[in-house]
Amino acid sequence: MWKLLVVVALVLLIMLSAVAGSSLLVKNNDWDRIASAYSFNIIQWEFENLFSKWTYRAGQVFHPSELSEAETIQLVKDYLSLAQEISFLETRINREKAEGTASARDIAIWEEQLAALRADSEEREAQVEEIIEGQISAVLADEGLATTLKLGDEAEFLFPPLDFEFDDIPNLLIISPRHTIEIVDTTLLRSNMTLEEIMEVEGGVEELGFSALVEPIGGVATYPSIVPPMHSLQGLLSKIAHEWMHHYLFFRPLGQGYWSNYDMTTINETVAGIAGDEIGLLVYQRYYGGDKEEVALPEGDVEPAFDFSKEMRKIRLAVDQYLAREEIEEAKRYMEESRQYLAVNGYYIRKLNQAYFAFYGTYADTPSSVNPIGGQLQELREQSPSLVDFIRTISGISSYEELLELVGDESTT
Repeated sequence: MWKLLVVVALVLLIMLSAVAGSSLLVKNNDWDRIASAYSFNIIQWEFENLFSKWTYRAGQVFHPSELSEAETIQLVKDYLSLAQEISFLETRINREKAEGTASARDIAIWEEQLAALRADSEEREAQVEEIIEGQISAVLADEGLATTLKLGDEAEFLFPPLDFEFDDIPNLLIISPRHTIEIVDTTLLRSNMTLEEIMEVEGGVEELGFSALVEPIGGVATYPSIVPPMHSLQGLLSKIAHEWMHHYLFFRPLGQGYWSNYDMTTINETVAGIAGDEIGLLVYQRYYGGDKEEVALPEGDVEPAFDFSKEMRKIRLAVDQYLAREEIEEAKRYMEESRQYLAVNGYYIRKLNQAYFAFYGTYADTPSSVNPIGGQLQELREQSPSLVDFIRTISGISSYEELLELVGDESTT
């Protein structure tokens, strides 16, 4: 039991440090006031989920699971299959309600089925979270990516302890200037906003002279981190590892400089992406018996009819040129025309603006990014003997200039 109390103390330290280290308690600017009716109460969420998770863990001390490894693996797969059923049924109900093509009786039946699936999912959730946390923690320890606290002769704890919660992901309000692509600020909003509410918030911020976008995000590095159930098991493992990397970096110069400027935000997100993908693949290979999940590719060497990543890079470069010439309205018109062109070719983006590129540009390891930071970090990873060497090296930097020195690039931003 004393081991559990030590871990709880560490968790509280992380949570309180994260809240105190952010501006969540003091933010009171114009866009926060505009979005205040839809704000996500992060402190309330932290306390509700932190203690419910550790209540479950305390119960495991007295009633440990006796499942075999094969049984735990099957539990994870069954849970994700259930999550997929829930997602499909939710989509069907919302579509039928919007189109009015189903009877009230049919919708009532589907909603009853959905409620039963959700209840089943909630009953399994804590156990599945615990299983996945154990799997990823074991790989992190083996890879040497976490500081290990030795308590007595036997007990060892990864620090920070890996902890995540399956939950609906909040929306994120992204603010960018109109004359350049850069994140000015972000604000977490509730996940259940309607399209009308989203457009109301965006419009209010835009009246202040900024570019604004409300977008659902893939995960949140609260403590525990918030991660949605995903259809791809490997993708889920990578996402959980990604969020843990933010916890790890929080105690190091790189993570502490996350909000100092746009470049540091981009470095943090890209490092978490690189490490998260590697760890996720290792966990998938060790426990779920496979190589990287296969993606169906066209036969032969024929290029796809429409290359989304290539088009997005082209659009971003053109927007940068418009903004460099201070042709802001022309850039706006070009982005809307490009958005419609993408939609015709099967890629729907609700809103394409400076805030969109600013947000997705922080993930510089994605194929559509034009940010050089992605290539620079990939180069550093290739130069490093192991992932742990890469993380230990990069986690000590406090500026983009230090990254350039590490890769031997004398150029500046």
